[in-house]
Amino acid sequence: MLKMYHPTASDERAGGSPEYWEATWADGALAEALRFCEVDPLRPLFEEFLVPGALVLEGGCGRGQYVAYYAGRGVRMVGLDFATTTLSRLRRSHPDLRLCGGDVGRLPFRSGAFRAYYSGGVVEHFEGGPLDALREARRVLADEGVLLVSVPYQSPLRRLGVLGGHDRRRVAAVGQDGTGEERRFFQYAFSRAEFSALLRQAGFVVARTQGYAILFGLMELPFVGRAIEAAQRRRERRGVATPCPADTDAVPARPASPPPLPRLLKRLLVSEDASVPVLGASVRLLRWAAANMMMYVCTPAGRA
Repeated sequence: MLKMYHPTASDERAGGSPEYWEATWADGALAEALRFCEVDPLRPLFEEFLVPGALVLEGGCGRGQYVAYYAGRGVRMVGLDFATTTLSRLRRSHPDLRLCGGDVGRLPFRSGAFRAYYSGGVVEHFEGGPLDALREARRVLADEGVLLVSVPYQSPLRRLGVLGGHDRRRVAAVGQDGTGEERRFFQYAFSRAEFSALLRQAGFVVARTQGYAILFGLMELPFVGRAIEAAQRRRERRGVATPCPADTDAVPARPASPPPLPRLLKRLLVSEDASVPVLGASVRLLRWAAANMMMYVCTPAGRA
């Protein structure tokens, strides 16, 4: 696995601290995050398992876009996070949401309470490893429940990139120091075999996996990263923004149908739609070779 650090030694907040995430989410950009839910590569998975009427926990809900988006579609969503200032801001703008301050390693819920549990990019940020959080997820899930958990993926591309990386080191186990320097820990990246083994220790069986966030993975290639950053700067200079309804609880209005090529590119590059004829095969290849994140769909061990 890879142990990844903040880029400079001057970073004072570790990736597993509430202070780091309060600062990261201080812009309160919930509206933009809600718009992304419409084109999220994981949306088909969420629509399969986050069904109307089901009691679902998001452990580490952050800005709260998934809680707001799927609660608006009839799912009984509960959002938990240790970033209490962010939760307070979300309560003011969305007072009807079910929100709770807390630690994913010590959940304040009874055993077997939830039909589904979603954890997106959370458990990798604890330097002592994800097992406490995964075991708590198993405890609060019903025996017929499902866990959707995503963590950074040690893809073939990322394994190549580590050869010259100053902010990451290979380690054999969580908790090991990878640098010998005073540098703040940020997160781990796992191979599928490594994280699947941790899930088994926590009492889960992996039913399927899906890589996603391909563009973020490709940004680890220097020439791709520079090109994407330059495109983002040009977009910002032009002041390009997507209109957002004032009531962000509502489903964002769909724009007029774009020309065929942009719509196709959006399906491939944003939604990462592998069902596109012929070109979808490249999406499947890139999910394996270059995805930044890997989603694991898990069921409790002991049931078929």
